[in-house]
Amino acid sequence: MPQRSPHLMDHDLEIRDSWVFVGLMALLVWAPLPLASNRTWAIGILIVWALLLLAGTIFAWRQAADAAFARLWRFRWPLLLLGGFTVLTWVQTLPLPEAWLSVLSPETLRVERGISPARLSLDVYQTRLFTSLSFVYFTCFLVAVLTIRNPRRLDRMAQTLVGSGVFQAVLGVFLFSSGATYRLFYSQVVHVNVIGTFINRNHFAGYMELCLSIGIGLMLARLGTEREQSGDWRHKLSQVLTFLISPKMRLRLMLVVMVIALVLTRSRMGNSAFFAAMLVVGLVAIMLARRAAPATVGLILSLVVIDIFVVGTWVGLEKVTHRMHETKLTIVQGGKEESVEARENAAGYALQLVRDFPAFGTGGGSFYNSYIRYRTPLLGYFDHAHNDYIEIAADCGLPGLGLLLLLALLTLRKTLWVLWQRHSSLPRGIAFGVTMAIVAMAIHSMVDFNLQIPANALTLVLILAMGWIAADLPSRRAT
Repeated sequence: MPQRSPHLMDHDLEIRDSWVFVGLMALLVWAPLPLASNRTWAIGILIVWALLLLAGTIFAWRQAADAAFARLWRFRWPLLLLGGFTVLTWVQTLPLPEAWLSVLSPETLRVERGISPARLSLDVYQTRLFTSLSFVYFTCFLVAVLTIRNPRRLDRMAQTLVGSGVFQAVLGVFLFSSGATYRLFYSQVVHVNVIGTFINRNHFAGYMELCLSIGIGLMLARLGTEREQSGDWRHKLSQVLTFLISPKMRLRLMLVVMVIALVLTRSRMGNSAFFAAMLVVGLVAIMLARRAAPATVGLILSLVVIDIFVVGTWVGLEKVTHRMHETKLTIVQGGKEESVEARENAAGYALQLVRDFPAFGTGGGSFYNSYIRYRTPLLGYFDHAHNDYIEIAADCGLPGLGLLLLLALLTLRKTLWVLWQRHSSLPRGIAFGVTMAIVAMAIHSMVDFNLQIPANALTLVLILAMGWIAADLPSRRAT
């Protein structure tokens, strides 16, 4: 008797977990709302929410445990990497004998000599919070790969992310245009730039990059892969008019709204990372496509022309460029904000942390405390390294950074494979969006700390999950 393929088994499964999937989408929308969940009480909500999703998933799959483990096995590498990172940060909080600590992290023992019990983390409370967040990301990835088993749910997840991005963009533009100033959750919020429900414009720009990337991928999926049929001018005019009143046009307008919000953040690296990622990934996608449909090439070209030259000029992209040239004042010289040079200096001094604590770091989330010993009086105080790579290496050691980099690289490999091998429009579109999100965040992370913001980190993890799920969907030939 022939054995059924794992994809057909997924399709045949009658798992009543739609309510868990709705809860996952709701979490995706909720995470940016309370100041990007970058407050302890908001992190508590994320933890409880993730535990409820996990409990709901276990309950829904209680009679199909073998099928659940079989499906999770196909996603074992990203789950092992995320799980390994969570375990690593948890180990940092454990009390250890001094003999062990002298081998694992001699510098930590020197700093904590006389403190009992000795631990790898220099700030146990923050590291426990960091570990809890890491568990949230791991849990949401696991729930995503179990609940998103078909193209319909994957498409709906992408639509949810785009809808959340549009909501944030519209709200941000409205509050910016009205010059809103208020105090929320003990934080002073001033909308001198478009920041949505965030505090920092650079982090809001990072969120827009993620939503736009998936939105562009969804637009590519909507275009399909078929070539245009030749015809006379009447036929072509009819096609244009049909497009103008189609859901594709509404999605295109949503992308324009988010581009406007991104430009109005005046975030230098946010805008640079997005447009650079769009150009690079667009060219790569065209080169990888075995037969690039004219509609696909046309969309990528229109994104470059309309979003950069038309929309960018209209809402003031030149002001972003001007800001790149004019913000040379450092904090020492009295500038209102740190320059790129100051951020680079902060990251440079933070490298000493990596050199002193290479194996296990100073503890997840402990940078703001441990960095005080390394900064100079002239540089001022930084609670983050303004470089995610260096901060993760300082907090979690080089192995911790390696786990996350390997996760990103394996996901890139998977999505590029989809762009090269697959013919179905939705997997290809999602793969494009995931690839663009990774590239944009990789660029932006060189001078910012988006991955330290729970809303952005959670969104990125779920986007990575979407890339693996898109690659796992059965091809049209298989069905």
